[in-house]
Amino acid sequence: MIVTLAGHVDHGKTTLVRQLTGIDTDTLQQEQERGLTIDLGFAYTDQGRLGFVDVPGHHRFIHNMVAGVAEHQHALMVIAADDGPMPQSREHLEILRLLGLERGCLALTKTDRVNSERVSACEAQIRALVRGSFLAEAPIFQTSSEVPASIQPLREYLLQQAQAHQTPCEDKPFRLAIDRAFTVRGAGLVVTGTVYSGRVTLDQGLLHLPTGKRARVRGVRTQDQETQTARTGDRCALNLGGLDLDEVRRGHWLSETHAPAYRTVSLSLTQSRDFPRRIKHWMPVHVYHGTAHTTARLSLLEDDHQTPDGPRPVDLVCDTPLHCHRGDRLVLRDQGLDLTLGGGAVIYADTPALRRRRTPERLSTIRANVSTGPEAALAALLEAGPTDTEAFQQLWNLSSETFTALTDGHDLRWLDKHAVTETWWRAQERWARDQVEAQTTRENKGVRENVLRDIPQAFRQPLLNSLVQQGILAHRGGLYRPADTELTLPPSLAGLWQQIEPALQQKQAPSSGDLAKQLNQPQTALDKQLGELVKHGLLIKVASHRFYTPTTLAGVAQDVTQLIEEHGALSVRAFRDATGIGRNIAIEVLEYFDSRGFTQRRGNERVILRPYEATLKA
Repeated sequence: MIVTLAGHVDHGKTTLVRQLTGIDTDTLQQEQERGLTIDLGFAYTDQGRLGFVDVPGHHRFIHNMVAGVAEHQHALMVIAADDGPMPQSREHLEILRLLGLERGCLALTKTDRVNSERVSACEAQIRALVRGSFLAEAPIFQTSSEVPASIQPLREYLLQQAQAHQTPCEDKPFRLAIDRAFTVRGAGLVVTGTVYSGRVTLDQGLLHLPTGKRARVRGVRTQDQETQTARTGDRCALNLGGLDLDEVRRGHWLSETHAPAYRTVSLSLTQSRDFPRRIKHWMPVHVYHGTAHTTARLSLLEDDHQTPDGPRPVDLVCDTPLHCHRGDRLVLRDQGLDLTLGGGAVIYADTPALRRRRTPERLSTIRANVSTGPEAALAALLEAGPTDTEAFQQLWNLSSETFTALTDGHDLRWLDKHAVTETWWRAQERWARDQVEAQTTRENKGVRENVLRDIPQAFRQPLLNSLVQQGILAHRGGLYRPADTELTLPPSLAGLWQQIEPALQQKQAPSSGDLAKQLNQPQTALDKQLGELVKHGLLIKVASHRFYTPTTLAGVAQDVTQLIEEHGALSVRAFRDATGIGRNIAIEVLEYFDSRGFTQRRGNERVILRPYEATLKA
């Protein structure tokens, strides 16, 4: 069990740890000279059953204090009998609460310096301080560095708590917040920190964030004992291969899976009880997350008159991106007052445009992620429409097994990383069909795909393709119309179409000159009639005297896509050989695809810029 000490400067935290463990955690020369804890200190006892994190008490080093606290630790609040509760006592207690600690006890130190009446008065002050907090019912232990026996009741209590301590659930991927990095002769790089989730074992591969470099675990120690594995809540030291010391520092993470860095983090903010000012939109704040610290602007998502007492959603627009997940605890401090403003749990993270923070869609997504668990949050998001499941899995830090179990409970359609429910899909099909029917008239031969912009873009084209495959809609020349709608042509064009359609149903379409010879017509007049068929959506003009039917050209585009996917790029020769199309015609077709933005020429080869279906919008 990890015990985190907290309390005002010079209230005896380091001395108390030395009495409990025999270890002086003030290891820095400056700390020893000044008698003041500046950085984090660590000590272990009873074969690693108890680990202690000694944090600075001075307000100037609050960033180091926050870096030493994690949600699953046991709090040991230290208050000196001669001073009683002081400003940092109150602020440290508030920080412990905001970071989610739920268990702890209190030590009343320096009792040898005061009489029994002062001890009783100080205990009453402590009870008033912790009233309503997670330490409200916690025991208070009277201690003195001059009376070694006074430490024994506290030590026995902590050992009992360690015996009953439950390791948190490990079903999430491994994460460790790095607080120290150093090299050991003969071993190499060692990093230490608190395991936030999951478990790590020897030879496991991990990602270093923010660099994204891979590292291999060559050794594991927990609570200063050599072991094979470390799990949630442990104080952990990892010997790593694949990283250099100058790449790693406090505030970085080791993670089993990739975690995006978010500049905008949505927080369920609880204002600190003692913060003296009203929270304002766009006020500058310090943000503490794990062992990391950055500055940010606080953006209100609700107007003040709409905000009830208690937590409220806000955005933090961070100067340095945070590698965070839903449920991570953050602490905010006011930059001007140098006081703890409040804090709370991450509920969402993304990178929206500044002017789109309060759109109904984004606020709806944030509210969905407030749900108590990932199952309820995913159900709420899917009910609202298309859901980026990859972003959801990363935000909630879900293992592949857990995420698969969640999605298996829903009837879903997938497009890459997005998913929708079958109910939503069918409703969108009905709406698209109705819109196409309503907008198709004698003058308007159909509608283009971008007219249906109310359907999310990622699903628009696949949905229309499905309607065409079902025979509900027809698609010609980039226009969609009801499949049962007769395409009326003037008699002259109808007759021409019947004559030339069979000849154009081939990958090497004849030129208008060849068609003119077959029909015994002037080529100039025929080109004009073919242009009219283009307006009706029956033909596509590829070159000055070359026309294709939309279906045939789509088939050629499919060949191009397949060839480029197989070989990475496509030359005219390879295209000619694979399709049987003559060289000159192959060049006309490929140059047409270039002009539509489907392909792009790079030297003597071509690559795909965007799907062929997307070029039919214009």
